[in-house]
Amino acid sequence: MSHYLNYAIQLAKMVEGQTGLNPPVGSVVVNDGRIVGMGAHLQKGGKHAEVQALDMAQDNARGGTIYISLEPCTHYGSTPPCVNKIIEAGIKKVVYAVKDTTLPSEGDDILEQAGIEVIFRPHSDAESLYRDFFMAKNESIPEVTVKVSCSLDGKQATDKGESKWITNKAVKNDVFHLRHKHDAVLTGRGTIHADNPQYTTRIEEGKHPIKVILSKTGEIDFNLDIFQLRNEPIWIYTQNKNLKTNIEHVEIIELTDCSIENILKDLYQRGIGSVLVEAGPTVTSEFLQSKFTNELILYYAPKIIGGSGNYQFFQSESIFNLSEVPQFEIVNSQMLEQNIKLELRKK
Repeated sequence: MSHYLNYAIQLAKMVEGQTGLNPPVGSVVVNDGRIVGMGAHLQKGGKHAEVQALDMAQDNARGGTIYISLEPCTHYGSTPPCVNKIIEAGIKKVVYAVKDTTLPSEGDDILEQAGIEVIFRPHSDAESLYRDFFMAKNESIPEVTVKVSCSLDGKQATDKGESKWITNKAVKNDVFHLRHKHDAVLTGRGTIHADNPQYTTRIEEGKHPIKVILSKTGEIDFNLDIFQLRNEPIWIYTQNKNLKTNIEHVEIIELTDCSIENILKDLYQRGIGSVLVEAGPTVTSEFLQSKFTNELILYYAPKIIGGSGNYQFFQSESIFNLSEVPQFEIVNSQMLEQNIKLELRKK
């Protein structure tokens, strides 16, 4: 039983970043010890994972078991409730790994009243997958990952502003996959002017994230490379009422207060479910000191740059006591050739 549920969870992980404000879900239908259907929620507004799997199984689903990474839904949204489809398909047993705490938990009762056995089998991998989604949905803000590439002494650039390239090609390729998994990449005006980045995803079948630029003053050079690419929209958040552009794929979003919280709430209302922060020390530090960062990904190169603290990735005007500093826990580490990747979660 457990390996079928593991498979459903793996399917959910494979579509992470494709579903907007909806959770990634995987599902497997098994009958007589054979997999007869499988599916995943591929995109916002598309068929849910359970429906995909049952459509593949067709009549072979009758009398079988369906394994799902997340509790099946009972509400009408852009698609009908999945519990209805499960009942109609003649499924005899439902096994799922995580309860959906953002919705009324009625699924078990509905399925059991239809004569279907329901098993809730908690799974740590699935719980990790959905934890940030639940928090984001409850707060109506996107999931936030902060990414930093730096030297061993935490520098994003030399004192002369040289930053290409501190980390290696393996890190660049890993970052492409990070961008693919997020709806938007967020940066500040200082970074786009200093580095002239494009924030693309150069992997086969990869999707490019929406680019979000923070510029309270509205001082933007529209001749930079990022504005010449038309693969995805660019949204500029500013407090400058006079900032204008004729570039078709660029939208100026004026807020009275361009605080992180206000920007994230606006992004969520626009359908952005996950944000990757790729910025310089100012924006990076602001996010790391906020309550909104879910995950921090650090890429370390085996170099010591030295110099002043101008390009240290985390900076603050205040001096913290140790009991007050932002704290993280390391959840994974990986060697990328001679560079190190650390994945950390905010405590």
